[in-house]
Amino acid sequence: MIDESIGHPPLGPLKLVEAEDAVAKSSKASTNKKQSARDRIITAAEELFATKGLHGTSLREIARTAAINVNLISYYFAEKEDLYDAVVDARAALLNDARAISLDALEHRYSPEPVPVPEIIRSLIHPFFELRGEDPAGWDYWVHLLDRETGTDLFTNAMARNLSVVLRRYLYCLHRSVPNADRVDLLFVLELTTRAMVMGSEWDMQAIVPDHATEMFLDDKAVEERIVRSMSAAALSFNKSTA
Repeated sequence: MIDESIGHPPLGPLKLVEAEDAVAKSSKASTNKKQSARDRIITAAEELFATKGLHGTSLREIARTAAINVNLISYYFAEKEDLYDAVVDARAALLNDARAISLDALEHRYSPEPVPVPEIIRSLIHPFFELRGEDPAGWDYWVHLLDRETGTDLFTNAMARNLSVVLRRYLYCLHRSVPNADRVDLLFVLELTTRAMVMGSEWDMQAIVPDHATEMFLDDKAVEERIVRSMSAAALSFNKSTA
């Protein structure tokens, strides 16, 4: 159980929840105070995990940023890794819900014919750019905190929870459109597409091409179009001739 003191006697978890929710309801001046205690914890953790890493962020920092008693964190999250999972899953759920709606609409529009390949690729990535347009800082934090844990069990499990089912459905749709391609090749294209979707982060590109980063990578519409063209061509290149 998490237990970090901030210098005053801790309240019981239920009392803490009641106290924090009372504070949130009583303040109308601050948007932060209008969030539930759990949402404030997740919002604070997202920024800190992105900028300092999971292991570089203390519970005390999260509590201070969220303006809560640190012991309240343990009421919602038994371990810091559980909090990390909640941060990842919150935005992943928004993204995947939008993808499902998009793909449903495409399959309905083109039924009974296969969906054109560029439309499938766009359906996979456009929701990200649309959501990012509404909250650039938040989605950049989300991308960066995932990048920091690449290769770890946390990252692998997050992908298994949030991406595997999505890619399975997109793979089925894409294979209908490119029937003579190996499914393994098409899955490779879809995985590359999701990686390309986030490669245009300002944090990474400014260091590589500082003179052209803004022009080439920070225009989400331009990035989206490049990905659609290149990944569609890649998928179609695997379509084997039946002659």
